[in-house]
Amino acid sequence: MKLRQRLSRALVYYGTKSILFFFRLLPLGFDTWLGAGLGRLAYHVLPRERTKGVQNILKAFPGNDETWAREQLKKSFEGFGRSIMELVKLETIVRHIDDYIQVRNFEVFEQARAKGNGVLWITGHIGNWELMPVYFATKGYETYVVAKQLYDPNMDGLINGLRERFGVHPVLRGSEGSGKKILRALRSNAILGMLIDQDTDVQGVFVQFFGDAAFTPRGASDLAVKAGAGIVAGFITRTDSKHHVITLHAPVVPEKTGQYEQDIVALTQSMTTAIEQHIREHPADWVWMHARWAKRPPGPAAKEKVVLNTDEL
Repeated sequence: MKLRQRLSRALVYYGTKSILFFFRLLPLGFDTWLGAGLGRLAYHVLPRERTKGVQNILKAFPGNDETWAREQLKKSFEGFGRSIMELVKLETIVRHIDDYIQVRNFEVFEQARAKGNGVLWITGHIGNWELMPVYFATKGYETYVVAKQLYDPNMDGLINGLRERFGVHPVLRGSEGSGKKILRALRSNAILGMLIDQDTDVQGVFVQFFGDAAFTPRGASDLAVKAGAGIVAGFITRTDSKHHVITLHAPVVPEKTGQYEQDIVALTQSMTTAIEQHIREHPADWVWMHARWAKRPPGPAAKEKVVLNTDEL
């Protein structure tokens, strides 16, 4: 690694640590207010992400206009900013976790865990998704999350150290021994959280998402079929500036056909449909800036791209 790159990474790492230390000294309410403001600022100063986000919203909700789409995206940026600040103040939140977070349909989790083969917790980049594993870890449940390795090992350690501090065990995707670690977790009837709502460089299948084919990670479906784990679709929704509700669903598990690949596609579709339904109910909660429909399946051409009036963005 070149000296300039090492210095740049060190600057980001130590700068981040210093900022986190400062914000930890401030009240949670002020931090989340500031986070929303920083999110609004990001919306205005990141034109590429803003354009991509509005295009995605209009693709998903073609019956709405650009004004509505921009409003949803602005709220998404604000929510993301609040979420970052909440992670800074996790210690405060964990001390009063039941005041900040409520759970609906807890029996769905209990039924999935009763199988004894672990719980695959399927979710997306919706609301403050990092709070869900923290909540269940504080309640005494062994909890793991599959996480992407970052470009900088120091930043990786900073973020995963925060998770581990509150009882959440990260499994770095593609790291040595990650597969065995996942299987051990499921055999011990632990929770394994997986985000499956983005087009990433992993093994996947094409399923329908908001009416168009979207390349979707298949790992959760493979684990469900091979390990016999229970499946829960869980999402977190912000109810006001500080409070959240976790809602649990049992995705429809299609009948096995005896054709393994066909069964994987059907199960991945069911999981993705659960994510889509939640986003339809809470469109401002999803991170729309991702290129969700980047990869295209072989065959007919993709849907026509949404063209925006960029003068209004």
